Amino acid sequence: MTRLGSRHEAAGPIPLPVNTPQRFYRGGERIYAFRGLDLPHDFDGFRPEDWLASTTRLFAEGGDGVSLLSDHLDLPTALAQDPVGWLGEEHLRAHGAEPGILTKLLDAGERLPVHSHPDRRFAAAHLDCDHGKTEAWIVLMAEPGAVVWLGFRDDIPPDALAGLVAAQDERLLAACNRIEVAAGDAILVPAGRPHAIGEGVLVLELQEPTDLSVMLEHRRFGLEEAHAFLGLPRDLALGSVDTRALDQDGLRRLRGRWTNISGVASALPDEAARFFRAQVVSTATGPARLEAGFSVTVVVGGRGTIDTEHGPGPLLIGRGDVLLTPHRAGRVRVEGGVTVIRCMPPVGIA
Repeated sequence: MTRLGSRHEAAGPIPLPVNTPQRFYRGGERIYAFRGLDLPHDFDGFRPEDWLASTTRLFAEGGDGVSLLSDHLDLPTALAQDPVGWLGEEHLRAHGAEPGILTKLLDAGERLPVHSHPDRRFAAAHLDCDHGKTEAWIVLMAEPGAVVWLGFRDDIPPDALAGLVAAQDERLLAACNRIEVAAGDAILVPAGRPHAIGEGVLVLELQEPTDLSVMLEHRRFGLEEAHAFLGLPRDLALGSVDTRALDQDGLRRLRGRWTNISGVASALPDEAARFFRAQVVSTATGPARLEAGFSVTVVVGGRGTIDTEHGPGPLLIGRGDVLLTPHRAGRVRVEGGVTVIRCMPPVGIA
């Protein structure tokens, strides 16, 4: 396999190393297993997220998260040096000189707290940020009986939500829709909707590029209120939560199956395209030819090759590989018996 530095210089797909900032909840073993790597000797069990091609930093917990392309170059610096080459002119006109997306592998080693994320309007008004945090989960692995929770089952008045948050007990979780999940599921999580991921689930997560979370549950995870409520007064932070019921029809519109796809197709509902795109590429029936663009490619099954119009030649890929491709690499060709998920920014004005 061609070494990292030469692929960067030649505009081919760049293999990304693991980037696992320390978090407040347990996990990480499934990330290393998926990527075919041994656990590092200093693994502490609290590395549940692998931030892929990240220009985003943690809101708290030390501020880590930005991806390194080499020992001397981080991704934000590389983008600033050549924004057209990395992102393309169309993207720059629509979104400016940032990718507008954060991609992660997330391994829930324990149930995550019930939490929600502000939408763009709230973030702009109260957090001096252009992005909220709509996200999507593409389930790669799930233990039998694994579950997630999304949205409240019934309307919850603001004063009732404040009471549940003050109580910090299991009623918060019980108020949410419980959904069993398996490998192959895909779920869009709109900003504002409360949610949690249960233990034993590995997801590929696409999201807006922020780390803004309102932790409705926080005491059992040892989080201070300044962290839990984004440094805002509690009542103001809770105003970002969508307290409307999410009924079964609404849930169905947010769910899909990415393993039912052959050829090239989207893994996510159409509503996601305003925020990010996830393209499933399966080459079982023949090579796939893809447009140029900034993308994070995660190999989820099989073995094959990936090549780019202006790159140094085909690169062997297999399950667990993660690659960053700049726009300047040109059109992409994937072939062999391989399935990849190509994570990309939105198109046009979001």
